Amino acid sequence: MPSIVNGLFSGRSGIASHGLAIAVIGDNISNASTIGYKAGRSEFEDLISGGQTAGKTVGSGSSISAITNIFDQGTLEFTGRDLDLAIDGNGFFIVSKAGQRSYTRAGNFKIDASGYIVDQKDNRVLGFPATGSGALEELSINGASQGNIKTENVTIAGNLDASGKPLLVNSGGIPAVDPAGTNPPVSTTTYGDLAEAAAFSTVITIFDSLGAPHTVTTYFYHTQENSSRTYYARSYVNSGEVDPLGAGTDPGLPRQIGAGVELRFRGNGSLDPASAVDFEGNIPWNNGSDASSVKLSFSNFTMYSTGSNIQSLTQDGNGVGAITSLNIDRNGDIYAMLDNGQSSILGTVGMANFSNSEGLVRVGSNLLQESRASGAPIVGRPGSGTFGAVEAGSLELSTVDIASEFVKLITLQRGFQANSRIITTINQLLNEIIQLA
Repeated sequence: MPSIVNGLFSGRSGIASHGLAIAVIGDNISNASTIGYKAGRSEFEDLISGGQTAGKTVGSGSSISAITNIFDQGTLEFTGRDLDLAIDGNGFFIVSKAGQRSYTRAGNFKIDASGYIVDQKDNRVLGFPATGSGALEELSINGASQGNIKTENVTIAGNLDASGKPLLVNSGGIPAVDPAGTNPPVSTTTYGDLAEAAAFSTVITIFDSLGAPHTVTTYFYHTQENSSRTYYARSYVNSGEVDPLGAGTDPGLPRQIGAGVELRFRGNGSLDPASAVDFEGNIPWNNGSDASSVKLSFSNFTMYSTGSNIQSLTQDGNGVGAITSLNIDRNGDIYAMLDNGQSSILGTVGMANFSNSEGLVRVGSNLLQESRASGAPIVGRPGSGTFGAVEAGSLELSTVDIASEFVKLITLQRGFQANSRIITTINQLLNEIIQLA
């Protein structure tokens, strides 16, 4: 049968439960600045002792049945840092260390010394690499693939001066230069000889199959043929880049690519449709790269009585580029931006969701792990299904509202004090009973 002594146990349990709830408030306040932190809440429940008389149920105080983390969406703060990621919506980032997977909403990631994307505790971020099998794997920036390394097509557009004095009587006056080949004979023609005879010249950098850059110089020779409306275009590379080792007396001498083209213009300054405007030269580089077949096009040239100039010069090679920055889309795709102007997709950030996110277990360092209560993880890609989108250059702030926490703290403090007073009051009553003896 319940007695006054039961009140002592109720006060004791009340002190314990309110003390634990105050500790939860303290934990929340201390994590007010923790990235991706979700505020916890103490779940109180009442206690009933055994041996109750029918119709006279007296409780035995309270206890904390659970501490629940409320997974509300936190405020997103813009940081501008490439590897700061926030989730706008449902889901968790997946990280792994020594085969142990954990889950987090804190997206302040970095690159480790091995090139892997990791969190601040060096747990590696999991996702779907562009060259992977489709299963979750560690994401690395070392897998940046680069296309269009070598140059195959060059397009040059510009104007050649129609009023310039013809420098040659005909094409036979162009200084003779041996073509690039596997073993060209020794030539003594210099770049200076070519420049002296040419009316105009331009330079472009092209790339071989290994990504090495090479300089191609194109000279335009104005002739008196066809009423002075003819130019010959010839392109040259450095002999030291194409001659076999030991060949030639000067590696700085020019070697011609292909046969060049004859550009014939009409009286209105436009190219004669019958004029050959493209040529293809095979360049046998001697640095171990594959021989390059490079096509040069002059189809966009004009000939007006104004200074010779190049309006545009494009080529489809990019060489080998180094990663300068990362760009991450809302769907989690990670692109490496290269200093040669290319971009390479590295993969996609992986995400996980759970049937009961509140059942996840906190293990510290902003990490959560699955439990029987949470259910098995559902893995997918950002922006698909129930998964939220990734906001790059942002972080999700803590959901702790300090004002609300202090209001709760005042209430819990009063509850703690009241339970302490219960024990004091019952102690006084027991003293009164003892004095009756």
